[in-house]
Amino acid sequence: MNTVENRSETFARPAASFADDGRLEVRGSAAAGCRRALWYAATGREPTNPPDDAALTMLETGVALEPVVLRSMARAGWRVDAADPADPLRASVDAAPGVRVVGHPDAVARMPPEGGTPAAAEMFLFEEEPPASSHADAMVVEVKTRGPEAFRRWRTLGAERSHPESVAQAALYTHGVFGETRDAAIATLDTGSRRWDFEIVPADRVARAFDEVCVRLGEFGRHASLNGPDPDALPDRDRAPGDWRCRSCPWLSACSPGTVVEKDDESSSPVTDEDAREAVRTYTEAQAASKAPGKSKRAALDTLKAWMRGRDDPKATLGGRTVSLVRTKRYSVNHRKLNSLLPPEVRAGIVTESVSEHVRVS
Repeated sequence: MNTVENRSETFARPAASFADDGRLEVRGSAAAGCRRALWYAATGREPTNPPDDAALTMLETGVALEPVVLRSMARAGWRVDAADPADPLRASVDAAPGVRVVGHPDAVARMPPEGGTPAAAEMFLFEEEPPASSHADAMVVEVKTRGPEAFRRWRTLGAERSHPESVAQAALYTHGVFGETRDAAIATLDTGSRRWDFEIVPADRVARAFDEVCVRLGEFGRHASLNGPDPDALPDRDRAPGDWRCRSCPWLSACSPGTVVEKDDESSSPVTDEDAREAVRTYTEAQAASKAPGKSKRAALDTLKAWMRGRDDPKATLGGRTVSLVRTKRYSVNHRKLNSLLPPEVRAGIVTESVSEHVRVS
């Protein structure tokens, strides 16, 4: 049974717990995560690696920025029914035998036609909301905040490849709210530039994400039915020890005691601490020496660009030097349309990833 109800309760709750009826109750935002971590939470295991102040600040920042994104969507013409923190919308879905997923969708919204321009115009002209027929069907909206690099990765690869847990969460909430499969929206804010964008995951792929997460939760439910709430009856690991996603796990030391993530040293000879300190000193001196000339160069080029834009001729000779106003074309891919049209396995053959390394000194 799928239910939706308004309940005044805190958003801070365990990732999983055993309900009074004996079933596992799993938090929607954690449903696609590590099942061993869910077991630690459900059986009341004390965290061995609780989040530090910096991690809590990041989490609270993300929660605080969600209304900003939803208001931006409304200004763009979406009809947004945002969650009320004092009276949140609660979605519940029976994902597998013995497993119930509960959570609070960030919003339910209707996408405007053609990006919202007609809908926004009607609101200004007639001082009322546009008719519902001008909007798409209601869908669940999940709001996420990402750093600049994660934001670019999301737009390029699509949510199903970059953050599949978000799609699974939206799929579960879609069934919990509507009792059926529908399109779902992932709205994401770049915390660096404060830009936002959205991606529509088509209903057929929402259904696939829902089925996949339900299969995993079904295995989790069978483990619980066989062992009961035994804190020592741990499920198998979902990830290899040392996986990057484990670093923020509250039970890392309990799950993998003594685990150290190491990287191969490709240097031909060992680098000492003093070598590293000397490298930082050299870098700092070089940076200071190059900063002033670079700033002057950029200012001069800005002045010349402004001067050249006021001329008909794109070339000029000044002080024996040729100055040219060069225009180049750039081409971009509409990743939102690409991600909507192509399933992730097809996109994987078109949009590929590569890894490079560099050193940042700050």
